[in-house]
Amino acid sequence: MIEVNNLSYARGNTLIYKNISFKIRPGELLLVQGANGVGKTTLLSNLVNFIDPLEGSLTYNNLVIDNHIASQHFLYVGETNFAHDTLTLSQNIQYWLSIHNVKFNNSIKEKSIKYFFQELNLDKKFYQLSYGQKKKLQLLLLMLVHKPVWILDDPLSGLDERTIINLNSLFEKKLENKGIIILASHQNISLNNYKTLQLS
Repeated sequence: MIEVNNLSYARGNTLIYKNISFKIRPGELLLVQGANGVGKTTLLSNLVNFIDPLEGSLTYNNLVIDNHIASQHFLYVGETNFAHDTLTLSQNIQYWLSIHNVKFNNSIKEKSIKYFFQELNLDKKFYQLSYGQKKKLQLLLLMLVHKPVWILDDPLSGLDERTIINLNSLFEKKLENKGIIILASHQNISLNNYKTLQLS
């Protein structure tokens, strides 16, 4: 379970948000919504311990979330640049997997790629992909790296309808397996049950 109590964050002299509290249990999804600039990405950065809050507490299974807890249990997929432009797609994938200490056979990688791409030339350089293709490539991590908590920043942006359907299916499977998902998005998601946190 992730528990956030009275979380506040300030950037300089500007208070971004104040006294945010929520609990997310295994098998639950929290959708964080709000206009640009209200702190959605900042909140996710607090959760994965990229930045420290002004005050408040964040725990995972009653343990304070620090770098070790976050790296062991959380998979973060954000908006920032996550790949090397001049490396091939295959090289980028191998780099990501080495960071997460993941090893598996190529058939799993091929099935994961086909789930999001009908066809993909892994010898292409990352910079040659469109925005939507880059986004889908990043989402491969959800299938290739197994961690109980997904923290996702605007995962639906730039995706075609088919990919969004596939991504929602992944969300459903993750929740069925008692995973936790926290995502920030301007868009609603096609799931029956989820919690919403509105930032303003």
